[in-house]
Amino acid sequence: MTKSNVSGVVLDTDWERYIDYELPLVTSIRKVKHGRRIIDSFTDTYAEAAFIGDIHIGHNDHSFNMFNAYLNFLKDRPYIPIGLMGDFIEYQTLTNFVNNEILSVDEQIDVFVKKMRPFKDRIIFMLWGNHEERIARYTKSNRFLADLAREIGVKDNCYVGEPERGVNILFKVGNNEYGAYAHHSSTGAVINKTIQLRRSGFQTGAALILHGHTHHLGYEQRTFRELTSMGRITKRQWLVSTGCFLKDAGYAEKRSYPLTEVGAPIIRFYADRGKLEFVDVGTDYRAYLEKGGMVFEGDTGPVNLKLSNVVSVLHPVLEQSGRRDGDGKQVRHVLDQGGRSDGAGKQVRSVISP
Repeated sequence: MTKSNVSGVVLDTDWERYIDYELPLVTSIRKVKHGRRIIDSFTDTYAEAAFIGDIHIGHNDHSFNMFNAYLNFLKDRPYIPIGLMGDFIEYQTLTNFVNNEILSVDEQIDVFVKKMRPFKDRIIFMLWGNHEERIARYTKSNRFLADLAREIGVKDNCYVGEPERGVNILFKVGNNEYGAYAHHSSTGAVINKTIQLRRSGFQTGAALILHGHTHHLGYEQRTFRELTSMGRITKRQWLVSTGCFLKDAGYAEKRSYPLTEVGAPIIRFYADRGKLEFVDVGTDYRAYLEKGGMVFEGDTGPVNLKLSNVVSVLHPVLEQSGRRDGDGKQVRHVLDQGGRSDGAGKQVRSVISP
């Protein structure tokens, strides 16, 4: 078999962390009128997908009203599948942050699972975020995301990721195919939040690059040329930051981080021509707030997953290397002492010990 080396010398081919997904098609008919005269009409065939991440359920500044409105918006549009980008729960235990959690970690899991169960047949992939990776680091177990997916009841073709890894997706839209790469990402960039996103775009020759983590909602385009046996082709790549549902957190204000717009993107993939579109649905799902969108009726069944079920090796005290207090002594975190109290003054345990 002859390999094409026109755009670069072929070194390797593999199918690691690669999925293909056929998106359901919809048809939209639009008319342009001026006065009583119809100037033009269009019939578009396309598919859409939502990419949701950085939800941070359990944080005091989690935007539950907007998140519920967004879920109601998706519930009314069953043709839109969902990619989950990580950081579903807060899980601040064993971190340096001031404790802003209002739910225990098991309560956070309960809320997320029950809200996602109505969409279990529509979830394309689930990725680890750095907040879920805290559980992997401190429990010495990589089971958590798989257990979370099982509790939601996702279909067998849903891709469940690995810690620190992304996923490559081939979206099939009618006769068109669109390559995509999604990763929660990890970057300390504050002002120019798309630095890592651009690096990822240069490394992966896909039409769509999706990154979370920065809480930024937006996109930019990169235009480049590729040399092929059919001539020099000019292509466009979409670099998308997938937003968040965390409003103006205290740590962001303390560090003067840029304000973030709460929400998540929907990407439209056209079937009748090679075109992508970033769909701003903010106005649409905000309207659900006026119709009672502050409540989303998720699944009410029991959630069996507890953090203690995921633990393979768990010590009563875990040391976080490198951290020192003001006197230079090493800081040790007792796992079953979250440091919070309920209204009666009793200690609230952020992690349930086995």
